[in-house]
Amino acid sequence: MPIDPGEVRRLARLARLRIEADEAEALARDLERVVGYIDSLADVALPEDADALTYFSSDVTRDDHAGPCLDHDEALANAPEHDDAFFLVPKIVEKDEA
Repeated sequence: MPIDPGEVRRLARLARLRIEADEAEALARDLERVVGYIDSLADVALPEDADALTYFSSDVTRDDHAGPCLDHDEALANAPEHDDAFFLVPKIVEKDEA
């Protein structure tokens, strides 16, 4: 999957990251290598009788216990934008007018 610097800049903007033009080019190359590696995993040959869930036979669940958490002001302290009650986020999904 080709990833160009423009796509990297778009993703950085959505993630609120500031990157320079030369960084976008380097990140595009790195991301392409990562995605290429992940794509290559689809070609791994498994034995015919391999069951995908065989390797997850042990119980990995744990009890859910409430623990310490941030209070309201602490949670909003580092938010780029908020209205003293909620996080404010930009609209990133556009609605098709059909």
